[in-house]
Amino acid sequence: MKTAIYQYYDGPIRESIRASVKNIKAYAETIGADYLFEDNPRFIEKDMKMNLGSYTPHYGAFKVIFNPNWDKYDKILFLDADVFAVDGLKENIFDDFDAEIGICTEPFQPKQRTITLGQINSTQDEKFAKFCKKEYGVDLPRTGEGLVRVYNTGVVLYSQEGRLKAQKDFEHFPTFCKKIRQEGLIPFYHSDQGYLHAMMFAKKFKVQEMDNGWNSYVHTTRDKFQPKRRIMDWRDKNTKFVHCQFMGSGNLTEEQLLRIVNLPREQWNYDI
Repeated sequence: MKTAIYQYYDGPIRESIRASVKNIKAYAETIGADYLFEDNPRFIEKDMKMNLGSYTPHYGAFKVIFNPNWDKYDKILFLDADVFAVDGLKENIFDDFDAEIGICTEPFQPKQRTITLGQINSTQDEKFAKFCKKEYGVDLPRTGEGLVRVYNTGVVLYSQEGRLKAQKDFEHFPTFCKKIRQEGLIPFYHSDQGYLHAMMFAKKFKVQEMDNGWNSYVHTTRDKFQPKRRIMDWRDKNTKFVHCQFMGSGNLTEEQLLRIVNLPREQWNYDI
């Protein structure tokens, strides 16, 4: 079986990005996967000749679907350039994957979005779910509490079958973005995350919710009960990848980021 890991970044390449690249490249070597990082490929603008607005760079995540150079692989892992493997990780993420698309949920987000002070909230999630039902005839998955499930597109696996199906069935990027704007949803929902969330269920892909240890995210949040912005740390004993999504993480050094990935919170020597 031939496997590969892909990362890219459109924009200034900071030390934090180089740190993720170094870390994930080493992990790829450990599990015997090919690895590629691209510095400013600008896939959507240059290759696809599209402008999708502020989220144009994010759609570069789909290059592994539409670029024929990836056809030789049985399984491909796309990672954001702020994801890190924990020290000593030898477990092969491809061994756990047996579907067309593999993705992790954000288990904290559905309930948090009912009280958040931000624009991305449960009211908008419900509006997005209604859009998907009206436009594609699909009910989006929900939590046990009846809230719209949230999927994170910073760690996504594709099988060869999934890629071929996506090439055929995924909606034209500009068409989807136009529909979201016409629906009156905030721009977040025509990002790569909103797009993949809609497509993988609207087009009836075999989706595998991966163990959340593959996307243990560290992020910032605030809400009406705790309006001061704070860091949430969802790492646990099962953590394999850490997704550093918190405010200011892009300005940290490699040493600082690896402390956050591997050490207890009290040893980070960092706060917002």
